[in-house]
Amino acid sequence: MTHTNAPSDERLVAFLDGELEAEQQKVIADQVRADPALAARLGALQCADLPFKTAFDTVLDQAPSERLHTMLNALPPAQAPTLSRRRFLAVAASFAVAGVVADRLFISWPRVESGQGWRASVANYMALYTPQTLENLSPDPASHIAQLHGVGEQLGLPLAPASVSLPGAEFRRAQILDYDGILIGQLTYLDPRHGPLALCIRASRKGTEPVATEQRRGMNVVYWASQSHGFMLIGRNPFEDLQVMARSVERTLPA
Repeated sequence: MTHTNAPSDERLVAFLDGELEAEQQKVIADQVRADPALAARLGALQCADLPFKTAFDTVLDQAPSERLHTMLNALPPAQAPTLSRRRFLAVAASFAVAGVVADRLFISWPRVESGQGWRASVANYMALYTPQTLENLSPDPASHIAQLHGVGEQLGLPLAPASVSLPGAEFRRAQILDYDGILIGQLTYLDPRHGPLALCIRASRKGTEPVATEQRRGMNVVYWASQSHGFMLIGRNPFEDLQVMARSVERTLPA
């Protein structure tokens, strides 16, 4: 049975780290014993000995260290609570679910492939996605319509669920990313066979470009351009599947 007042992930890691009052510790312990789903969440958060540092070394190497240090040094001193390792992971997980703060942060990091531009940045960002990143996002059709409308307005391209439907993949979210002041619409999907998949769109004045393919960060990419916009599909789907999806988008979206 799942309790409607189940504790948040951050509260669970505080429980694991012994940071709660004794009465609060007992309340959560009782909830965990009574709720198998909550016990599973607690078990997942308890995996603090996995090699997270190694997994994130590549991403950290890509961060603009000098610029970040300058920004941090400009901040006024503040007394911040100490974050345990588990609490940091819980906060990071909440960013992945919210999808807003993380988007603005990660899309500005990668500059590892000189001259490769926005497709390289999107690939570095998408490499962090797992199916779990997307599975808890709202399936509400009204929410999806509102997201697509907002993204389409900013890109100057009308977007609707029917026009961005991809064969074999379930739409999960639409949002705007910022790459060096250039807006990129990211439409995210979950493919039950191959995992996260994204259709990314940006305004472009370069004119039409035929469909082309490439590989980035172990993922397959299909990209092309209309008179007014550039497009890319990225995921772990085979190239053939991505090209079918690309043709579908070309037919349904305004030229």
